[in-house]
Amino acid sequence: MKINKLLLGGLFICSSAFGATKASQISFLPGIQFGATKEDSISSLSFNILGAENKNFSGFDLSLIGYRKITGDFSGVHFGIFPDILKVNGDTNGLILSTWNDVDGTTYGAAIGAVNTIDKNADFNLGFINYVKGEVGAQIGFFNYSESVNFFQLGLINATENINGVQIGLVNYSADGIVPVLPLVNFKYSF
Repeated sequence: MKINKLLLGGLFICSSAFGATKASQISFLPGIQFGATKEDSISSLSFNILGAENKNFSGFDLSLIGYRKITGDFSGVHFGIFPDILKVNGDTNGLILSTWNDVDGTTYGAAIGAVNTIDKNADFNLGFINYVKGEVGAQIGFFNYSESVNFFQLGLINATENINGVQIGLVNYSADGIVPVLPLVNFKYSF
């Protein structure tokens, strides 16, 4: 009997150390979380007052204010009510709406925020400043930059290294465009 309790205790410690998947959590600050820890993944709902941190997330994530961090991948909807930062170390799939969306991976779906910084590729960005290190489908904002654009950029200032689409704005820069800098409209299509 003691051996069974010892084995169960060891199994509990191992599952806690490596993280588990929890259905939901309420968080006051990163580390002061009820229902899940920083090492856990969430599969349904998270309500965050001043911030939270988890491994992976899928579902609906609501943050009032502060800092929300996902050390893995995010799938679902993130909605920040007051100024907040969403930091995702992996990929996102769905809708992320935050003051600043900072994604180290690829954004599948939409990133909407005052500032969107994506380290790999993105489908759609809507924000004051949109910065994508890789390829983007579409960007709408005051300042838009992406290494490669495959559909359009709409903004006051648009910049890209490679375009296969159209830029609409006051200043449009495309390094591989027929004319690198054009006012109002710049485009290039490769078939």
